Amino acid sequence: MGAPHPPLSKLVSSLSVVAIVALVATPTAAERLSHWTNYTDVREVTALAASGDSLWVASRGGLVRLDPWDTVGERRFTNADGLGGNDLRFVTVDSQGTLWTGGTNGRLSHRRSDARWDTYRFENDNGIPIALNAAAPGPDGFLWIASDVGVHKFDTQRHGGEIKETYTRIGEWPDGAAVRDIMVRDGLLWAVGDAGVARARLDDPFLLDRSHWQTWTGISALSTVTVHVGSTYAGGTGGLFVLADVSLGEPVGDSVWRRVPLAPGVTIVRDLHSDGDTLWIASPSGLVWYGASNAGIDDIPGATASRFVSVTGAGDGTLWVGEQGMGLWQRGGGWSRIELAGPLDNAFTDIAVGEDGRVWCMHAGYGADFLSEGHWTKLPFFEAGPSFPGTSVAVAPNGEIWLGSWGTGAWRVNPSAPLSDTGHTHYDTLNSTLRGVSAGGGQSTNYVVLLDVSVDPLGRVWFANAFADLGPALVFTDQGCWGRFDSTDGLVSAQPTALWAEPDRVLIGTADAGLVELTYAEPLCSGGEPVPQRGHVREWTTKDFLPSDNVRAVLIDRADSVWVGTNVGLARYASDRRRFFDIALPSEAGLTINALAADAANRIWVGTSLGLVVIAGDGDMAYYNSTNSGLAGDAVEAIAMDNRRGTAWIATETGLSQTRTALPPADAVDEVIAYPNPFDLSSSTSGGVQFNAPFGSRIFIFTVDGRPVADLDASVGWDGRGDQGELVASGVYLFVVRGPDGEHGHGKIAVRRRP
Repeated sequence: MGAPHPPLSKLVSSLSVVAIVALVATPTAAERLSHWTNYTDVREVTALAASGDSLWVASRGGLVRLDPWDTVGERRFTNADGLGGNDLRFVTVDSQGTLWTGGTNGRLSHRRSDARWDTYRFENDNGIPIALNAAAPGPDGFLWIASDVGVHKFDTQRHGGEIKETYTRIGEWPDGAAVRDIMVRDGLLWAVGDAGVARARLDDPFLLDRSHWQTWTGISALSTVTVHVGSTYAGGTGGLFVLADVSLGEPVGDSVWRRVPLAPGVTIVRDLHSDGDTLWIASPSGLVWYGASNAGIDDIPGATASRFVSVTGAGDGTLWVGEQGMGLWQRGGGWSRIELAGPLDNAFTDIAVGEDGRVWCMHAGYGADFLSEGHWTKLPFFEAGPSFPGTSVAVAPNGEIWLGSWGTGAWRVNPSAPLSDTGHTHYDTLNSTLRGVSAGGGQSTNYVVLLDVSVDPLGRVWFANAFADLGPALVFTDQGCWGRFDSTDGLVSAQPTALWAEPDRVLIGTADAGLVELTYAEPLCSGGEPVPQRGHVREWTTKDFLPSDNVRAVLIDRADSVWVGTNVGLARYASDRRRFFDIALPSEAGLTINALAADAANRIWVGTSLGLVVIAGDGDMAYYNSTNSGLAGDAVEAIAMDNRRGTAWIATETGLSQTRTALPPADAVDEVIAYPNPFDLSSSTSGGVQFNAPFGSRIFIFTVDGRPVADLDASVGWDGRGDQGELVASGVYLFVVRGPDGEHGHGKIAVRRRP
C-alpha cells in the first residue's frame, strides 16, 4: 500500500503516543450543504396540463413531466432541482410554451429555456407566504394568478418577472376573499372562489377599484371555471352551474347562474375540461361526462372514484384523470393506470439506515416502506393507519429492523427477506413483556403504544412503552429474552417519548417529567430469562435548567456529551457544572426540537418544526429550510446518518431528503479528522475511513504502541487493512497526516470488527 513507513518518532517527534491518543479533532465551521436529493410521493395529484407531447403533473410532492407515449419518459422536479416548492396547486403552459407552476408556499416557478427554474415570492406585508391556487396566461406577457387573498397581475417580461398589481377588493366579494381558479377568455378575466364568481375586462386599467368588477355571490363555494361550447361553466361544492347570456356591465343576480342537472348522486365538482361537445367533470362520484342534453359517469375499472381531483386532455380524445393518492389514469383506446412510484406518503415520522444503505421509513397513517437503489417497497404486514399510526423504526447491529406503532405493538423484520411469510415477527402483550393500555374498568387491553424504539451497541432493543397498564414502562429484548423496567424502578412518567440506549444506561425523554437516566447492572438476561434487578433512576427537569419538561429528542454525541431537544429549545449538559445550558439556535429555526443526530465529524444536526440546524464543533451554525436549500420540507421529524457513505437522511412532513455530510478539505493538517469514527469493519465492508486532508497529503496508520500498519494517499482513504492486505483487529489506531508541504497533523481512529 505504499512505501515503507518512516518511524512514528520521525513524523511526530515532539509528541508522545499518549498525547496523540488524547486528541479529539472537530471541524471548525459548519459546512454549507449544497447537494440535495429529495424523495416525495407524487401520487397526490392536484392539477394537470397537456403541452405538445408532454403531460405535466402537479402534486403534493413536486412536479412530474410525462411523455404519455413513452412509459419510461418520466422526469421529476422538486425544490432540490430549483423548483420554488413541492406542495403544488397548479401547472399551466402559456402560448410561448413556457411552463408556470406554484402552490402553498407562495412561490411561483417558471421553467426557462435552459431547463433551469426562476422563482418569485408572493408574500403579505408581514412576510407571510400567500398560497397560489391557479394561473392563466393572458395577452401582452401577463400571467393572471389566483391566490388566497385575491388576484395578481404578473408581468412576465418586466425586470425578469414582477407583480404589477394585486386585487383584493373584488366587486361585492369580502375584501381578501380567496380565489380558487382563474380563466382568461375573449378579453375577459374570470375568477371563482368561496364567495362566488367575478369577471372583468382584461384591458380595464382600473381594476383596483372594486366597482370595475362584476360579481355574483350566494351561488356556491366554487373551485373551477371553464368555457364549453361557448358558455361559461363553474363548479364547486354545490355542483355544476352555467351562466345565462348576460352582457358585461348589466345588473347581475343569483338567477343568472343555472344549476346543470348531472348524473344521479353527483353533487360536487372538483375540475372541468372541455373536449369537443363533451364536458368532462372530475368529482367524488367519478368521472362525469356532460353532453348537449344528457350526462353520465364513465366507469374506470380499478379506480377509486371518490378520489378524482383533476382532468385534462390532449384535444385528440386522449384524457388523463388524477386520482388523489393513487396517481393517474389515461384513456386512449381504453383506460390504463400510469404508475407514479414513490414513498407511501410525504409525511415521514421516522427513518433508519441499514448497513446495506437501505432507508427504512415510517409514515404515521400509511405504514412502513423502504428505499433501495431508488426503488420503494411497502411492508404489507405492518399494521398502521390513522387510528393506530406507526411511530418509530430502528436498525440493530445484526441488521434486523424493528418497527414501533401506536396501538399495535412492535415488529421484528428480517432485512434479507422482509416480504416473506417468515420474514417478520409481531410482538404485543401475548408474546412479550410489552403492556397495553388499561380499559375503563382497569383491565389491560392489547392496545400497545410504543413512542420510540432504540437499539444499543450490544444489539439490545429498547421500547418506550407509553400509557402501560402497570404504569411507566421501559421494555427491552435481548436475543429473545424480554424484560422491563417500570415504576418499581423509579420511573414516574407514563409518556416516554424519546430514547437513547447505551450498554449500561438508557436516556429517556418524557412528555411531562423531563429527562430520565436509567442505569442497570449487567447482565440483563441469563439463560434466556431476565435477571431480577432494580434499575437506578436519575432525573433532570426545568429545576436543573432544562428548557422544558417536555423532551422530544435525546442524543449522546461522539464526545459523550448529552443533548436534549424540547418543545421550547435545545440544551446541552455540562458535566463540569452538572447542569444543562441552553443552546440558542437561529431565530428562524423556531423552538420545537423534533430530532437530533451527530455525523462522523461530531457536528450536531438539529431538526426543528421550521427546518434544520447544523452545529459545528466551534459552535458555528448553519440553518436550512425548504426555501433557502433543497430540504424537502420545513417540519423535520427525524434524522438518520449514513456515515459509511457520507450522507444524512432528513425526514420531514412533506418528503424525505438526502444530503452529503462529507467535509471540505481542512485549512491545515492539524485540523484533519477521520470519518466515520468509530469505523465498523468486516470482510464485506464497502467504503472506508475518509480524511478531510489537503490535496496531496499522505496518511500513515500506526498502532497505539507505534507499530506501522498502513500508509496511503489521503484522497483514497483507509479500508481497514494493513500493508499486507489483512483486516486489522478492533482497537484504537493513530493516524499521522503529512501535508503537501511536509507539515504534520495527527489523530485517532477507533475500529470495531464485525462478523
